[in-house]
Amino acid sequence: MIVTRRRRKPFPWKRLILPVIAIALVSFAIAWPPSRNAITGGPMAPMWQTVGSRFSTVAAPFRFAAQNQLLTAKNRLIKQLQSQIAGLQSQSEAKDKQISSLNAQIAQLQSQAANARSTTTAPVAAPSTASLGVASGSAVSASGDLSAGATQDMRRTAQIWASMEPENAAKVVQRLPVPYVARVFALMSPDDAGAILDALPAAFAAQLTQENPELKR
Repeated sequence: MIVTRRRRKPFPWKRLILPVIAIALVSFAIAWPPSRNAITGGPMAPMWQTVGSRFSTVAAPFRFAAQNQLLTAKNRLIKQLQSQIAGLQSQSEAKDKQISSLNAQIAQLQSQAANARSTTTAPVAAPSTASLGVASGSAVSASGDLSAGATQDMRRTAQIWASMEPENAAKVVQRLPVPYVARVFALMSPDDAGAILDALPAAFAAQLTQENPELKR
């Protein structure tokens, strides 16, 4: 018994030539503006409308999916913007609280200064030589170290000024007495105090440094 192997028939490529040419011609006719206008507005307009409506029906689910993706992306962007707005609002509220506390401190200091001006001092007796020496020694020690004897309120004020922007802190500083500002600056780091000094008006900064040379160190 003889077994012969059949040869595999070649693929009929020639049969695909005509369909490919027809598809290419139809695509060209649809893409070329004059022929497209003739198809959509000429005798073939009813058939074109029928085919277009059926294609729209078939492509509707794909359009719906694309719209869903677009809506999802927009919702994600809206959530991100809302979170950013909430963060900015919280920062603004914190700054408002900080400014209100500083305004309260300013009002308290101004009232204390007004009370100090309104009170009259009684005449004191001439100090003795020993007391004068003690007083001069205490004055030297006070002038040598402005931070000596600082109150808790001054230390808290120094921390608040250091955490503020130099321009905002300068607006508060120039409304306060120079000795108080100098003692608070002495409790701050040189970098923070120097940044606020740079933001102060030249006249106020000059008066502050001239009356308190320790701040130049």
